[in-house]
Amino acid sequence: MARTAYIIVKNVFLHNNVNIIRMKNIFSALLLTILFISVSDLYGQGKAERNHIEPLELATLLESPDAVNTLILNTGPVNDIKGATNIGAVSEAKNLKKLRKLLRKQPKDKEIIIYCGCCPLASCPNIQPAYDMLDEMSFTNYKVLRLDEDLKVDWIDKGYPMAN
Repeated sequence: MARTAYIIVKNVFLHNNVNIIRMKNIFSALLLTILFISVSDLYGQGKAERNHIEPLELATLLESPDAVNTLILNTGPVNDIKGATNIGAVSEAKNLKKLRKLLRKQPKDKEIIIYCGCCPLASCPNIQPAYDMLDEMSFTNYKVLRLDEDLKVDWIDKGYPMAN
């Protein structure tokens, strides 16, 4: 009788350990899936696509007194939006260096908006290097102007202000 009870207890204990191991494996897989989705969400389309300002929002800002506190940087080979500083295409090393030099003079909490508009935002060769530099230099208040198509379609054709 004691031997039978021992075998039953042993089998229940082993069975429970197998279930515990299975639950740990399921939990680990679930945790990895959640982590993968979170990382994909942050980096899947590029970091620069996380922090946008819409064209209408920037156009409205440009008409307000607060516009003087915002640094708008043209990081592409396109025309300048009203109040923008032209850096040039930062996919070129000389312009990336020019951007770094300008940023060194700015406070880290300065409101900065970058844009290019040479092509669709998702494939722009100039936004990500500028965004990465702002991140690398520890700036805390920067956004990308969301020009999904290009500067002409998303800004000029809508009548938003351009430099003279």
